[in-house]
Amino acid sequence: MATLYASDLDGTLLGPDGKLSPFSRDTINRLVEKGFPFTLATARSVASARPILAGLRLRLPCVMMNGVFLTDIATERHAAVAYIPAETARRTVDTFLAHGRPPFVYTCPAGAGIDVVYTRLLHAYEENFAAERKSRYHSFRQAPDYVIGDRTVYINGIDRPEVILPLYEAVGKIPGLAAVCYPDSYDSRYYYLETFSHTAGKWQGIRRLAAMEGFDTIVAIGDNLNDLEMLTKAHRGVAVANAQPEALRAADQVIGPNGGDGVARFLLEEAAKQGINL
Repeated sequence: MATLYASDLDGTLLGPDGKLSPFSRDTINRLVEKGFPFTLATARSVASARPILAGLRLRLPCVMMNGVFLTDIATERHAAVAYIPAETARRTVDTFLAHGRPPFVYTCPAGAGIDVVYTRLLHAYEENFAAERKSRYHSFRQAPDYVIGDRTVYINGIDRPEVILPLYEAVGKIPGLAAVCYPDSYDSRYYYLETFSHTAGKWQGIRRLAAMEGFDTIVAIGDNLNDLEMLTKAHRGVAVANAQPEALRAADQVIGPNGGDGVARFLLEEAAKQGINL
């Protein structure tokens, strides 16, 4: 059997400081060079992940933005894109607005690059989120209103749970839409709500990649609530020791924490079982 290993980034492969340690980077590079089948499954876009992953040399496409994209991080070319139908996207934005939570709306206008539009920033945490990303995306800008077309790929918001959780329940009723809601790995006072096509999702993206590349077994590694589906549906779900309680319960196996290069050390053990030694 050919096994694909897919790991989340924040809270899982990345350390508590949000960085990829030299040990993890070098270990994964050496494993990949020897043919070990490893990829990423993250909520981040390639634009957001690229600075963090500098020096990481992966050969397989990565599952980006919760499965919206399958992307080669070296070339930034998408092997697959899941768009939200215009009517579904419009209804989603209207639901965000009805809850007083103006969203960030992501579009992929030409099958490559991402444009992000927002109308208002409601708190300092959101201002920091926008400031960190304005220089990374094709366009990340404020506009007086949202213009929704057929190239929308992602609609998200960030706020305290008392704001986000009722909104999560509301968008969950929109046909053709998938949503995940989870605490920020670096500040659990704030929750992310991320919505996308029902054809996307981390698990859907990993399955699509596995089919494309000829893998028949999947090992998924994660830590947060948006990892639950892949942890429960993969042939083996693996949680880092620092994972959310729900992820720890969902996993088949618990490994070392992200602060101790838990994923890289786990991959070394798995590779050794397959006769791959560094």
